[in-house]
Amino acid sequence: QCREQMALGLEEVKKRVRAIEAIEAGEKYPTFKQLDNLANLYNVPRWIFISDQLPSEYNFVKSVPAFRQFTEQTEKAFSDPKLRGLVAQVQQLRELAIELRQDMDEPIEPFCPPEIEFQSSPLTKIANAIRSWLNVQNNLEFQEWKEKLEQKGIFVFMTDKYKGWSHIEKAVFRGLSIYYPILPVIIINDSDAKKAQSFTLFHELGHLLRKEHAIDGCHEPNKEVEKRCDRLAGEVLMPKDQILKKVKEITVLDDIKKLANTFLVSPHACLVQLRNLQVINQSAYSNFEEKLQQEYEDLQKKLREQSGRPRRNKVEEVLNQYGQIYTGTLLQAYHNKEISLYKLSRLFKLKRVSQGLELVNKL
Repeated sequence: QCREQMALGLEEVKKRVRAIEAIEAGEKYPTFKQLDNLANLYNVPRWIFISDQLPSEYNFVKSVPAFRQFTEQTEKAFSDPKLRGLVAQVQQLRELAIELRQDMDEPIEPFCPPEIEFQSSPLTKIANAIRSWLNVQNNLEFQEWKEKLEQKGIFVFMTDKYKGWSHIEKAVFRGLSIYYPILPVIIINDSDAKKAQSFTLFHELGHLLRKEHAIDGCHEPNKEVEKRCDRLAGEVLMPKDQILKKVKEITVLDDIKKLANTFLVSPHACLVQLRNLQVINQSAYSNFEEKLQQEYEDLQKKLREQSGRPRRNKVEEVLNQYGQIYTGTLLQAYHNKEISLYKLSRLFKLKRVSQGLELVNKL
């Protein structure tokens, strides 16, 4: 059951546990190491395997509404085992944050976005309401937008750009949203460029305003909804009146890049907005898009050829990955002696307790 709900085949599991067929058939007892490997693969604690039946909280298809919906409605997009594992684990992080805050008598407030009809209201009106809700007049970098949404009670989780437990190629997904009245979730793929992530962030917020779950970047379950969420993101980041004031003439790709830098967005996001506003036609859009794609491929090739990488800062990665709400909750629980330093380090998936102590000292 655990293997199948993670969309893992026997051949995939054999790479980590060669005796899986014999174990599942009851012909062989697993070793503790094999149990640990299976628990990590299936995103469950190892005691699950000696239970008479799969406990409800680890039956993700039944216990996690988004998991069930993704499985039923977007089966192709949700067939990646790592994506399933990511959703299951982020759900567990969310539940832990809520539980700890309740234990500390500081429950998380309900999510209260602007009250506006998403489908019928003009996008300019919705975008203005969002910017007002976030108390923003100027253009912001991605990290600032992210913090603004976290302050409004959204758990924004970033995947790991390095080969870690949460690393997933952006070809699988760019963004994902899970709606809850309290602590809704947005997952952003950190393999994508930072300026592109701002666009994804507000695209996912559009889904939360619709009170729905969605996986974006690899499929189109509802083209009209996807287009509307795209346009909303463009309007929040590049308000129509502001962009039309700055547009003089778009003749070459550099014109788009300069405009994108002004609004702190990716050239592609700017290109989409220019098309939506009919500043450029579909033919020009396709031409510029092709050039941007070629530039991106050339850059990726160059990066692959470079030797060495900048030194990693694991503590900074944790702060970026887990966000303000989860990080703040765990650190407060540690200071309240609700959890130990060892437990804190494990919950952040830090390999050494010294890294947990560094995290505590930094904040």
